[in-house]
Amino acid sequence: MTSVPAGTEPPRLSAIWAQARGGVIGLGGAMPWSVPADLAFFKSTTSGCPVIMGRSTWESFPERFRPLPGRTNIVLTGSIPTAADTVDGHAHHDGAIWTDSIAKALSVANEAPRSGNDLWIIGGSRVYEQALGLADLPGVIDGRLTRAVVTELDVTVPGDRCAPELDSEWAMTELGSGVEERGRLADADGVLHPAHIAYRFLEFTR
Repeated sequence: MTSVPAGTEPPRLSAIWAQARGGVIGLGGAMPWSVPADLAFFKSTTSGCPVIMGRSTWESFPERFRPLPGRTNIVLTGSIPTAADTVDGHAHHDGAIWTDSIAKALSVANEAPRSGNDLWIIGGSRVYEQALGLADLPGVIDGRLTRAVVTELDVTVPGDRCAPELDSEWAMTELGSGVEERGRLADADGVLHPAHIAYRFLEFTR
């Protein structure tokens, strides 16, 4: 992975998430499903690019999977767990860079190596809502979040976190679809059970 040369077009700020019916994206700090096809899609879509997430999203990943490999991991939190490095000025902890604002996170992301032209917001619900509500963000195309890649799961599951609603300003394109035969769904107690899960990969742009 190499840095994008200076003087090129600013990066695009994008978001990515998976949602069930009703926009459910989480339950008790975890996803109430397991869909290997979606995990593979997430990995291929974000690999090589910086990823920005809230602390709860970071902590929802099993320790063996964090930081997410092949990506600069940037964590947004109101309580940074370590002092800034005296060389680069960033707070490094557990393989990620920790910041306390989206503007600072974008500054870090713009400095990071990337193989594509996207900076990715990957959760959770509060970070999605915050990013969607901001304009004049520094260093990104159009100064705002302009792309959302959504895996739509045709299932009903319990949840306590929902995806943001995208209004008519956004244009949708279907990227693909299928049925996950190795899927699992959570019951009311959060226990996962085998299930076939139909899904669609959608792209929204504005």
